Parts: sequence; structure tokens; C-alpha cells
Amino acid sequence: METIDFEVSTTTTVPQVTNQDMSVEESMLFGNLEASDFPPCKIKYFNPNVDFVAILASHEAKNFNSLTCKRQIGDISTQDEARRILAEIHITMKEVMESKFYSKMTDQLQNDPDIQNNIKRVLGSHSHVVMVIYALGGIEHSYHSQYQLAIALLLKHDFSNWIGEIEVYDPMFSPSDCMALEELGCKVLSVNEHCRREVTKPTLFFMPYAERTHKLNVMDANWCPSKINRMILLSVITSGNNESCNHFHAVTKYKSEFRISPLSEDHWIFTNFAWTFFNVEPELDMETLFPGQFSKEIRMKEGIKKSKLIAQCGDYIHSRNCGENFLSRAFKRNDEFEGYWDLEYRIPRRHGCLWQPPQTGWIKLNFSGKGDDKNSPAGFGGIFRNEFKDHMVVYSGNLGEADTTVASVESLRQGLRCLQYMPHVKRLVVEGNDLSVIRWVNKHGVEPPEKIREALLEIFDLLGKMVSVVYNVYEEANSLAIDLANKGAKLHNLRIWVAPS
Repeated sequence: METIDFEVSTTTTVPQVTNQDMSVEESMLFGNLEASDFPPCKIKYFNPNVDFVAILASHEAKNFNSLTCKRQIGDISTQDEARRILAEIHITMKEVMESKFYSKMTDQLQNDPDIQNNIKRVLGSHSHVVMVIYALGGIEHSYHSQYQLAIALLLKHDFSNWIGEIEVYDPMFSPSDCMALEELGCKVLSVNEHCRREVTKPTLFFMPYAERTHKLNVMDANWCPSKINRMILLSVITSGNNESCNHFHAVTKYKSEFRISPLSEDHWIFTNFAWTFFNVEPELDMETLFPGQFSKEIRMKEGIKKSKLIAQCGDYIHSRNCGENFLSRAFKRNDEFEGYWDLEYRIPRRHGCLWQPPQTGWIKLNFSGKGDDKNSPAGFGGIFRNEFKDHMVVYSGNLGEADTTVASVESLRQGLRCLQYMPHVKRLVVEGNDLSVIRWVNKHGVEPPEKIREALLEIFDLLGKMVSVVYNVYEEANSLAIDLANKGAKLHNLRIWVAPS
């Protein structure tokens, strides 16, 4: 009979698949191991939480008797969530800093003479610009917003010679957002300016998710040479000939745009970003650039009215509800839909603090990876459970030398390969505590590192064969998988335990 080799060594982490037989037999799991190294025992039953079959060496049975889920205490206070958001922003900044997009962005700022000349012109006799961020979105509920904030913070850090303080406002900000932003050194504005800040000193407007109305308001509030020439706009380029674009169309010959193109269309979070500078003749009456029926006063009233209508679409409570609804819809799809649900929202914190059994008809996989350190090699592990909290499949293994990112990705890949022992599984929810890996699996953010791309391709393929949802949870909601990863670092080979069917 053809077999599947699940042995994992410090040099080989990829199981070799040599057949399509999906039955579970002892010979499939241990056929390539020396009897002296791994003496197989009869099937054993023991009870961590519920009985499941332990296909393992007899001397290992007692070591896993202590495999129990730690008590989960989910602190979901505003202060606690702010602390977690702060940690996520630092992770996001590291991702962005190492990305090709940010490398290209900084290279432009450092080496493009046209950009440098425009910055010097805007600064004039001033030493720094103030960065004003509008339309960022709520960082508690959107990973996209976290990436945009990371860009702003990195720019301030890396170009502190000309970028000064950061002021930020968005009606979507939650109390936790405000606390985290202030901890990051940003000044959170208490009044909605409706994107009509009048420039009194060099100002960089960063508007990552601005509606055209918002950008029109910024332009209109500074519709004279002495103001518009002192502003820089960093935003997504919009196109079209509707009313909202008239300001940009009117100053076409006075503006310079420098696109920051993404390196890959698969990671569209920074698509169509550009620096925009304005250099209008000082004596020009800019009101003459409009055909004429709308005065500045009328434009201002219309701009504020539209801005208020947009703001009425929601606040942070609305954003939180969107996250709840989006997650709820993910579990209501029928079996005709194959593929994983692309979670664009950061899941509400109540789901991330406490482990909960999956909904009826779903199976939940919790996975985790541990990087190597001076005391132990890298390890990984995971567990499948059903709606009754029954342990269905448990796996754990050693990776030798590998960082946490590689270990986490390998943990997910090995877990998805275990689905061959559960051919009945049609709906899968996946939870992990490595934020970067979860976002890469959901194809959000910047490009993943080269070292994990081959594994990600296999993960995409395996997830695409069923209805699936993948999202990030906190460590306390993933404690059992973390324990398995730590135990796996002490094993010589991959171990898999399968529950009785």
C-alpha cells in the first residue's frame, strides 16, 4: 500500500505525499521510523478534556496527560484593548518597514530631486511640516487602517528632519483608538474639521481613505496661492469628471503628482498612492479658475453638508457592528460556496479574548508556532475541535531552526494537511495568534516574506477546497495550540493523534 510520510526533522519540514489514500493507519504515521527510536504501542485512550485516540509511543502518553486548556480570562476593557492595538501597530510597522512598497516610497523621498525641491519650496523658512491625518478609519476595527497609520508613523520617524507632529481625526475612532494613538505620540483632534483645515504653516495632509468630498474640502479651504502652495497631499489618486474633481482639474497645470506604485497587484492596500504638490502663481486669483456659478461661500456650505452626510453613515459603534455582521455572514454561507472568506475587518474583541466552540456544522482549527531560541528548537502544534468541544485531531512537531513566522505558517500548513483524516469536514474556521500570518493568509497588507511564500501557496490551495474563515485571536483564546507548539519543540518527529470516528 502507498504511504504518507509525516516525519519531520530539523532539515525537512514538508511531508512527502505519495498516494491519495486518506485512511488513517498506524503504518502511514510511523512507517519510516525505527522501532528503537519510536516503539509503537497499541491505541491508547486518555482524557485531557474528552477521550481521543493517542497514536503515540507508550513513554509519551503520560507526558500529554496534562494537555488541558488553560483558564481563559478575557480582559476586554478599553485600556486593555488599547494596549493590544498598540502592540498590533508595532507589528504592522515592522511589516511595512520591511516591505518593498515602503522601500520604494523612502527611495523616492530620498533620491528624487523633483520631490526634494518641492518639499524645500513648501517648507520655505520653516523647518518642519505638520502632518494632518483625515479619513484614516478606526484602527480597532480595520487592519487596513492600521497599515495606513504605520506608514504615517514610519515617515515621521524616518524623516524627522522635516516631518513634525501628527494630528489626526476620524469619526470612526473608538475610545481604545484614541488611547492608542495618543500613546503613539499623535494628537487626536476633538473637533470634526470636516477636512477644512486652513493652512497657516507647511502642512502634509495624509488622507488614505478620503472620499472625494473630503479632498475637495481640503482644496477649497485653501483655495488661494499663499495657502495651497504650503500644503502637500498624500492620498489615493481619484479619477473622473464629476463635481468633486473640479478643484483638481482646475489646477492641473499647477500641480505635480508623484505616484508610489505597489510592487504587486495582489497586495492592493497602497494602490494608487501619490504625493501631490501645488505651485500656483502668487498673483493668481484662483476664483477665476471656476466657470463661475458657485461662490466660495456656497462651496463651503455644500462641502460641509456632504461631509456631515458621510459622517452620519457611522461611528465606531457602526464600525464594530460591521465587524460583527461581516463575521456573522461568513458563517451563513451555503455549501455551494467554496473558498475562504476574506476578512477585511479586525474581528470584535469579544471573539478574540475567549475561545468559543464553532457554530453548528463547522470545525475549528487552532494553530500556533514557536520560534527557536537558545533553550529549545522551533515547534508547532494545533488542534481541531467541533461544536461539542470534542478533540478530533491533535498534532505537534519540531522544526529545528526556524523563526516564529516560519513556525506559525508551517503549523497552519501541517494542520490543513491533517484534514485528510477528516474527509467529512466541509466548513472550517481557523484561529491563530500570529497577526502577520493571519493577514497574509487573508491576502491583506504588504507582500509576505519570500521564505514563506511556497507554504502560503499550499495553504491557499487547501483552504480553497472548502468553506473557510481565518482570523486572529489573542493568546488566551489560543492557549491549547500554544501549549502544543511548546511541547512540539521537544519532540523528534511530527506526532498526530486522531479521535475515534
